Amino acid sequence: MEDRRYTTQMNWQGCKCPKKEEKCPCQKEEKCTPRMSSNCRGCICQQLRKLELATRLDIFLSGGISFLGVTFISFDPRNCCAYFLEAGAAATSPLIVDCNKIVAIRRVAVA
Repeated sequence: MEDRRYTTQMNWQGCKCPKKEEKCPCQKEEKCTPRMSSNCRGCICQQLRKLELATRLDIFLSGGISFLGVTFISFDPRNCCAYFLEAGAAATSPLIVDCNKIVAIRRVAVA
């Protein structure tokens, strides 16, 4: 039996390319669309995928914790991570949340 663990090339771009000998259509970044993780297909994940940048939100996690007035930065469908900025008294800090752990989001009205 042949051990091929160290000779197999990993597909870090998340693209489904044929064989490595053939030219991959994903070599150009503009054509490469990252695959979604099969784990992030829930309601909140779908909403975050369509949400505009810099939207202010209240997010409520499954454990009962809530973050009020955070600013949405981005969503990564490969690992289900949603990125927010949380404004604090002294400084603004990043907040990274698994979209599967969010049970509700609410858009904050801009005053």
